[in-house]
Amino acid sequence: MTKIKALIFDFGNVLCSWSVPTNTSISPKTLMQIMSSDIWLDYERGRFSEDECYAKLAERTSIPSHDMVSTMAEMRQSFRVHNEILALIMRIKNSHKTLKVYGMTNTPRPEQDAVHSIIRQWQVFDEVYISGVVKMRKPDICFYNHVLQGIGLPAEAVVFVDDRAENVLTAQSLGMHTVLFQGYEELSRQLKNILECPLTRGKDFLTANAKKMHSVTSNGDIIRDNFAQLLILELTANRQAPAHRVDFQQWERTWNYFIGTPQLTTETFPNDLDTTAIALSVLHMERNLVWSVMDEMLSFVSEDGILMTYFDASRPRVDPVVCVNVLYLFAKYGREDEVAPTFHWVLNVLRNRAYLGGTRYYSAPDVFLYFLSRLSRVLKNPSLRKQLIPTLTGHLRERSGAAGDSVSLAGRVLACKTLGIANPEDLMALCSMQCEDGGWPLGWIYKYGSSGLEIGNRGLSTALAVKAIESTTAVPQEKITAMLLQRGSKPHSLLIGQVYFQT
Repeated sequence: MTKIKALIFDFGNVLCSWSVPTNTSISPKTLMQIMSSDIWLDYERGRFSEDECYAKLAERTSIPSHDMVSTMAEMRQSFRVHNEILALIMRIKNSHKTLKVYGMTNTPRPEQDAVHSIIRQWQVFDEVYISGVVKMRKPDICFYNHVLQGIGLPAEAVVFVDDRAENVLTAQSLGMHTVLFQGYEELSRQLKNILECPLTRGKDFLTANAKKMHSVTSNGDIIRDNFAQLLILELTANRQAPAHRVDFQQWERTWNYFIGTPQLTTETFPNDLDTTAIALSVLHMERNLVWSVMDEMLSFVSEDGILMTYFDASRPRVDPVVCVNVLYLFAKYGREDEVAPTFHWVLNVLRNRAYLGGTRYYSAPDVFLYFLSRLSRVLKNPSLRKQLIPTLTGHLRERSGAAGDSVSLAGRVLACKTLGIANPEDLMALCSMQCEDGGWPLGWIYKYGSSGLEIGNRGLSTALAVKAIESTTAVPQEKITAMLLQRGSKPHSLLIGQVYFQT
């Protein structure tokens, strides 16, 4: 991959804007029609003087030239510089010393003072190309080629930023990487994702938010739970002092999902096999203790001999994802044969795609597949492996590329890596989700069984994403960035319409 060496920015609606006047003799609708006409486009190409342009428009539309003069004067009064965007560009350039910054604007020669006022105020541009001066305009291919020749860079070394889909499309057709401008926050996020290492930023997020990564419900309630903390600990286990990142409540034998008082549920809440299995799998425990807890788990089974969710016979709940996590613990200690009914039921859930609609406590089908892939890493019984691995592999191939949140995508990437499946599409989508602060957005991993209220954790989303990207060690960082650029370059729906003549 060619390293990104330059950014090219549009001006109008990106770095500055005007308001269409409503108190002049020319209506906003008519003015926008004028600015989309062939006469105006040629004016932007520098083929007419201001007087010639207004005369041609008067001949075609019967709008007197003096009305155009007064309307344009009114528009200039509304000129506004987007200083926050320019400050962002300045910060980016200062932190990437070799990066060049260029401007590329559709502006008639008589109106170029507005462009030069920005250039003087913000000395961030290495060069600015003005359509009225070079006698070409976007989205004409010749204008892009002229700029590329002028800056001496191949298209693949450039990121092009514009607010108009047709301009973005032409840049992309030439091989440039593109960002369709949709506002400050999205621009900042996308440029950081393009220019900076996702792993470094993700790890920095985990460090900066150590012991503060609590879960959140779909209603915005903060939940302090052991489950997410233990999973974060497992995912970051190879890093220095990982326990300093998480905040969990230590239990002697069996574990409770909640830290402290149960929230949004019954006043008393029993310890559960799910959290206990994760804790005993992740933390260093005495073998005799783990063995005795597994013995206790075997006493909590359904009428069908399937492991239940709680250490409470009065709550006979069964969930296949919970079962998978308990199976992991038994397989880790070589006792998978003792939970054969649970294993075969989970296998039937997989084979018959019963997981696609979610389970009682886990709404995302990909979470089921992720935990199954985790189980496959410790499952030693050849017969059980022969039953699980081919089926799981096929279902992961089916799910690759499906829509999903950060947890689903990261889980699929990790599961595919475990099973030896190439999955660049989900990796690309996952990288493109990274937030400006370096973390990944909230993804739903589990839910309240009674109310269906979803629960997610940005720390867990980020830990999963970082682990997923790290797992693709055979893929160089440059390749990951290339895939991200490829995904980010797809034009989205146009959110900001053209204002004035500068696009």
